[in-house]
Amino acid sequence: MANKHAIVIGGSMAGLCTARVLSDFFERVTVIDRDSFPEGALERPGVPQSRHVHALLARGRYELDALFPGFERVMLERGAHLINFSMDFAALRAEGWAPRRPDSITTLFASRLLIEAIVRELLRKVPNVQMAERTDAIGLVAARDGALRVRGLRVRSRDGGGEREIEADLVADVSGRGSKSPAWLGELGLEPPAETVVDSYAGYSSRWFNAPAPERRPREWWWKGIWLDPKIPEHMNAGVLFPLENNRWLVTLAGIGKQYPPNDEQGFMAMLDRLRSPIIAEAVRLAEPISPVYSNRSMANRWRHYEKWKERLGGFVALGDAVCAFNPVYGQGMTSGAVSATILRESLKQHGASSPELPPSFFKALARFAAGPWSMATGADFAVPETQGERPRLSWLFGPVMQRIMAAANDDDVVRNRMGEVFNMLKPPAAMFAPPILGRSLLATLRRARRRKAQPEAIPAMPPPAAELARS
Repeated sequence: MANKHAIVIGGSMAGLCTARVLSDFFERVTVIDRDSFPEGALERPGVPQSRHVHALLARGRYELDALFPGFERVMLERGAHLINFSMDFAALRAEGWAPRRPDSITTLFASRLLIEAIVRELLRKVPNVQMAERTDAIGLVAARDGALRVRGLRVRSRDGGGEREIEADLVADVSGRGSKSPAWLGELGLEPPAETVVDSYAGYSSRWFNAPAPERRPREWWWKGIWLDPKIPEHMNAGVLFPLENNRWLVTLAGIGKQYPPNDEQGFMAMLDRLRSPIIAEAVRLAEPISPVYSNRSMANRWRHYEKWKERLGGFVALGDAVCAFNPVYGQGMTSGAVSATILRESLKQHGASSPELPPSFFKALARFAAGPWSMATGADFAVPETQGERPRLSWLFGPVMQRIMAAANDDDVVRNRMGEVFNMLKPPAAMFAPPILGRSLLATLRRARRRKAQPEAIPAMPPPAAELARS
């Protein structure tokens, strides 16, 4: 190989995927992380969000299995659940309970801890990848040889030894929302990229439970998981119950528009009874709490626009949340990180690792992908009146249309299947606005309006029995 060494800053999901891609193009790859990596599915300080609900979308499941062959098999062996959301979740949407009908999409449900542990375990088997744990990245090293180019990274061990430089032919910043690259670029005399921030002032609170044994569960509990949407503006809180490995549940409350969920145990349990349905509250009364309440309020959407960056810096790329971070309530992060690494692979194939065209070409390709999940996340956030940020020019049109499409999905299987494909990143958001989908959504809206005119619709407190949902 002409390229000897690549450094990945950050050993979270996107960083692990990036390291796997770079291992095919460099003699050595070093993953720098400030934490010690645990053996197994255990927490680590650098990923506090691992305590909350994570969704591995269908696209992410396929991407991870391609990057790390055997990933899905090992996940299932370690207790992950393979679930058809449309069939196995009791889902209360804004317009009422979603009908229970299977679709073609299955997803893996497990803790973020297990997903990351298995990816890390499989990456350790790649012989030219090494982990530099308990190491802080503190700055880029660059030199000018006609053009400015990164030549390495300054680091400092948390176990002593002072600052040192590690030479590298490529440095990839995959350090997440807290990326220091904008400041490091300033130290090199470069203007950092412009940023766009959209903040709906959302927050999470989560608690873990041992689920009751099957024989203790009421017969009417047909569901494997629960999803309760907010209904803006009267209900600004949502709740989910996800099944995890080892017969555990993870219950997360979300609040938008500064309606943050409580971060204490008494307040958390009390709010479960105040959601649009008491179904989660009824479920956890038979469960055993096994954790305190964890809270997170750093949930703004943030896009650092490297694709519009006027500066040129060879040997440097950034991806994952270090470039584009989404409100995590929409579950796009892990999947977007895996896709970003795959996009880097295609750019490396096209340009080569040492080409000065690699960074700008990659950033543009990454932006084309990120525009999809960004539009979905910020479009949903702009439905919240308190959201701060620059609204897209046509948001006044697309927002209401999207709400009609989502409402129609409760009544129309074709619309619901398309929505599932888009939400799982199997199709781009534009597929939601295809003429056949718009037409079916309009008809469903008219039918719903006629039903409401005949008799006002009430949202049931509990989901209908499985047989009734199957008939609806």
